Amino acid sequence: MPNPNATNPRTGKRYGWEAAQAQAKADAKANPAPDDAKHLALLKRQKKAIEARSHFLPFIEFTMPDPEAPDDVERSAYKAAKHHRASARVLEDVERGNIPMLIFVMPPRHGKSEQVSRRFPAWYSGRHPRQNVVVSTYSDTFAATFGKEVRSIIRTPQFRQVFPTYRLQRGGEGSDFLMNTEGGQLVFVGRGGGLTGRGAHVLICDDLIKDAAEARSQAIRDEAWSWFTRVAMTRRMGLKLVILTFTRWHADDPIGRLTDPENPHYDAILAAKFKIILLPAIAEEDDPLGREPGDALWPDGPDRFDKEFLDEQRRLDPTGFQALYQGRPSALDGDLFQRENIQWYDPNQPDKLPELRYYCASDHAVGIKQQNDPSCFIRAGLSLNGDLYLTDCVWQRIKTDRAVDEMLRMGAKSGERNPLLWFAESGHISKSIGPFLYRQMAAENAFFNVREIVPSADKPTRAQSMIGRVAQKKVYFPKGVAWAERAVDEMMAFPNGLHDDFVDALSLFGLGLRSMFGASKTPDAKPKPATLTLDWVKQASRWKEERAAAKRIGGF
Repeated sequence: MPNPNATNPRTGKRYGWEAAQAQAKADAKANPAPDDAKHLALLKRQKKAIEARSHFLPFIEFTMPDPEAPDDVERSAYKAAKHHRASARVLEDVERGNIPMLIFVMPPRHGKSEQVSRRFPAWYSGRHPRQNVVVSTYSDTFAATFGKEVRSIIRTPQFRQVFPTYRLQRGGEGSDFLMNTEGGQLVFVGRGGGLTGRGAHVLICDDLIKDAAEARSQAIRDEAWSWFTRVAMTRRMGLKLVILTFTRWHADDPIGRLTDPENPHYDAILAAKFKIILLPAIAEEDDPLGREPGDALWPDGPDRFDKEFLDEQRRLDPTGFQALYQGRPSALDGDLFQRENIQWYDPNQPDKLPELRYYCASDHAVGIKQQNDPSCFIRAGLSLNGDLYLTDCVWQRIKTDRAVDEMLRMGAKSGERNPLLWFAESGHISKSIGPFLYRQMAAENAFFNVREIVPSADKPTRAQSMIGRVAQKKVYFPKGVAWAERAVDEMMAFPNGLHDDFVDALSLFGLGLRSMFGASKTPDAKPKPATLTLDWVKQASRWKEERAAAKRIGGF
């Protein structure tokens, strides 16, 4: 009698009823009966709903089904990028009370409002139906738009499956006010609106300032701050959770007043309570997502915010780009430098530049207190009429060996003549990287003359030489280059800003060039005083002091 479990050598299948039974099970698994398929789909949906109840990103995906396959819980219209996943985790920490105060800055149209002001209020209210959420923005009308969208989310069958016992009260379904059957409220209010009698376990402020025009108004900035501090923040209760998510139109917006030590409204104790997450459109050093400097935040998103687009926006409006896309607004004008005096040239058209003599200057972070500060190396060309064109810059925290490599690269840049001189602050090279630099010069047969300068201890005073040159509109920056826009922002904040690395390096140019050529002359210079007058004596004395100072620092 043949073995019933034997294998057919031609087909590879097993003989007998056991083989048939195994094949039937395999076929049933591959092609389940309609009832079994429906049951499996329900189990998957229930599993996804339970996951969405506990975790924020699955909630967003579950409540945004793919319109082409609305019953397929494995598909979603929400395509989370890396920054969306990261921000969703942070918002979970807010809900748990691990981050009671959050400042969250992201470029426009990158998904911040979808998460913070639409999905998060619905999810939080579902998890805490007896608590109150307040969502505020720049106007009652826009706040009501958020209210309608949150109400639509709560009414979806997907939300009801995640939170099956959650119900809105009749009469509590307005566009600016939602109340559920357990007494929890969701309030949507514009800047300046009333919150009397309405507390907030969670306070969300999404763009309290509408646009650049509002941001330029001191009255509106003061109004936004007053409403935030005297109305919104006074309604906190319970864990007192706060989320601020703004497009940064102005350095003096509520986020600036909370976080900028130079702002007169700043309070160090309060600022320390906020966790600040800044996700710039173009990555900078120490990016919170681990991106390389220069990487775009959402290059493959539906709106394609790739590097090409971002570079175009930067060239169109450098100041606006720094504020909106990089989250680093700056003062329009500074105390010592004026933005209207900044000159720009097109670095993509080098043939249109005048004949230039090249120089370099560097500010090195060499002290113990400066070990976490960036160094700044600048290369610039001086035209025959005294215009200074900044052509290259290295501006970052940098180790000694890398600093030497960058100095040699900049000092012998391809297509340009070697610098006539390299200016540095006294001791920064001779007492620090000098031995490494000169040894590497000899090894690579690349030499340039380093001149160390003894500047004034007072930084505004040492910057005077360049303040005058910039005021004469004789300093040119490469248009559309990231470091140039960052540099101008630092100049506008000087001397009250947090950083002055670039200004220090730029000041060395002024001191060095003045030591070589004397004080720069301007078309509007005052006429020479008449001989033997009091003004003539004063000017002669001043010139004598300047020549003596130039000689002391190695001038010609």
